[in-house]
Amino acid sequence: MISRKAIIFGFIVLSLAGLIIYSQIVPEKKTVYQEDFKNCNSEGEFLRCKDGALYLETTNSAQTGEGFWSKNMSLSPGKISWNWNGQDLDKFSLWLKVTFSDHKSIYYVAAGSMNPQSEGEYYRDQENRRRFSPSIIISGIPRSTVERNLVEDYEKYCGPAENIKIEKLSAGFGDNSTQHQNILSISDLKIYG
Repeated sequence: MISRKAIIFGFIVLSLAGLIIYSQIVPEKKTVYQEDFKNCNSEGEFLRCKDGALYLETTNSAQTGEGFWSKNMSLSPGKISWNWNGQDLDKFSLWLKVTFSDHKSIYYVAAGSMNPQSEGEYYRDQENRRRFSPSIIISGIPRSTVERNLVEDYEKYCGPAENIKIEKLSAGFGDNSTQHQNILSISDLKIYG
């Protein structure tokens, strides 16, 4: 007869072996880019960086304004996540734009926000001909923590995702209301490999 101690010991060993195998099979999210918003590379007098967040606050409801932030990079697309919020909202703009190396771009627009004032990008091709690449706008993204698969979104809206890189991340904020303060923020911006 097997002793009780032997059964417990065997159960513990099997449990540990299962955990080790599980940790090897299930890939861990590897963060390849994380923005802490310590150094604001932004345009707009009301756009600020504070406590790991980028935010627009026009200080009073009669004041209007806007701001833009951008960061150049060269990363393979994976998953992207961020958190965005807003208070006292009316006639506002809040969006995150991902620009790819083939001049295509996807805007993620917060729920309730006005769409960005961009139709796309003009560029010169390899033969120096002027080309136009329209932007994709995905509206109605909840104002909370968001996670998107960039490869899936690219393939769904732009075509095959072969040999593309993320070239630039941008965020836009706008307060167009004279009756609401529109405090807008984005934080915890990460790209996973």
